[in-house]
Amino acid sequence: MVSIGMLATTVTLGGLAVGALLRDGDESTAPGVPIVVSAAASATDVDSHAELAVSLTQANGSVQVRATVTGLQKDVGYRLYGYSLDGTRWPVVNWTGGAGKVQEVTGTAPVAIADVSHFVVLRSDRTTVVTVYLSKSEGANLGPNGS
Repeated sequence: MVSIGMLATTVTLGGLAVGALLRDGDESTAPGVPIVVSAAASATDVDSHAELAVSLTQANGSVQVRATVTGLQKDVGYRLYGYSLDGTRWPVVNWTGGAGKVQEVTGTAPVAIADVSHFVVLRSDRTTVVTVYLSKSEGANLGPNGS
């Protein structure tokens, strides 16, 4: 069961570390005050060593996406794609890589956060560089002592 407040989950899948943070309003939210729903996840690809961190904020029927990417090749084109739980894919943003640089890119996804499965960075030759999955777990692994 998802609790009211913050839910942090860390999942390790075959060397792919994924963290997700979900925040929802609580019963004390005053009527008319919007509830902010957000999520975050990050991963490092074991082959390319590229890193991707995404943070999502629900707004007006879509998701605002902010991605931080490292480990890309300089002067190479990249595209961030989002995928829904039903497999629908949509482009979020295109950009050109900068070697050794942390790059921040932003875009919009036409879905609710609850419907987002994962994000993929593809190089211009359509090679997958790094993938990050959002956890759909309803439980939380907050650490060895449950804290």
